[in-house]
Amino acid sequence: MNLRQLRYFAAAVEHRSVTRAAERLHVAQPALGQHIRALEAELGVPLLDRHSRGVTATAAGEALYTRSLEIFDLIARTQREVVALGGGVARTITLGLTPSLTLLIGTDLQLAFVEKAPHWQLRIWEEPSFKLVAAVENGELDLALAYDVAPRPALKLRPVLEEELLFTCRPDLAPEGPTVELAYILERQLALGTSQDIGRRALARAAGMAPEALKVRYELQSVTGIRDMLLRGSAASVLPYGSIAQEIRAGRLAGLRIQGGVLFSTLYTVTRNRSQSRASDEANLSDWLLDGAISRTAASQPGLTRALPSVHDGLGTTPSHVASMGR
Repeated sequence: MNLRQLRYFAAAVEHRSVTRAAERLHVAQPALGQHIRALEAELGVPLLDRHSRGVTATAAGEALYTRSLEIFDLIARTQREVVALGGGVARTITLGLTPSLTLLIGTDLQLAFVEKAPHWQLRIWEEPSFKLVAAVENGELDLALAYDVAPRPALKLRPVLEEELLFTCRPDLAPEGPTVELAYILERQLALGTSQDIGRRALARAAGMAPEALKVRYELQSVTGIRDMLLRGSAASVLPYGSIAQEIRAGRLAGLRIQGGVLFSTLYTVTRNRSQSRASDEANLSDWLLDGAISRTAASQPGLTRALPSVHDGLGTTPSHVASMGR
């Protein structure tokens, strides 16, 4: 039994498919399958039930999967601790944030972290939600804040905030009034991300259609690119407040709430299930970091978020520059 076999086996369990596991790990499917079969032969028990829809872990496979996660985490923790002891290198936590959250809270979070834990280093990765989730799953990130995350066996997900999305365009092109109807948005020339983008998915959900079916004039998986389209007056969009907060405050863009509050996304904390075996100081610092990120996210956009799982009205009041569309 070796680490490669365990990693291949764990990936097959997590993706419920040898094919998808091979794609994710960038190895040939026959080679991955051979390693798993060798592991089964060595242990003398079947680890996977193979069927037309993919694979599922047997009882023995579930036990091995749980222990494998503990082994992976122990190895990673041992490496970090030995490196830190060997050269006085600061221990590191890697946090993933979406572009809107980086703009909204990234700097404040870094400064607060340095003050809280001067002997640690915080690394912030900025990526769309779907890339952050994959990075936590494969161990590139320790934790992340991501939107609208689907369940995955290897991940521990906690919904923490519901966040309203705003219809956004140049102020001189915005309709009168503080809100806009969904039908009006669907008739505009829109600049949106790909089908995995949270704004596009929320708009499609509210319209009762698939994200691919939306009429999108400009498709850009780039907040910077979408903002440029809006500032030129070439298109409108649906975005989180954080993506365009500076432009709204400066009066360069308008942000309108959608009638009925039908456009929203859910913010999740994302960690690996095996992270329960982290050292207590790392676990405590990670919890402090996530709690601080959540509270800063809510405080930075009052009236546009709702804490979960408690059911109550939005936190605070709507910013005046949002209610007035930035005009």
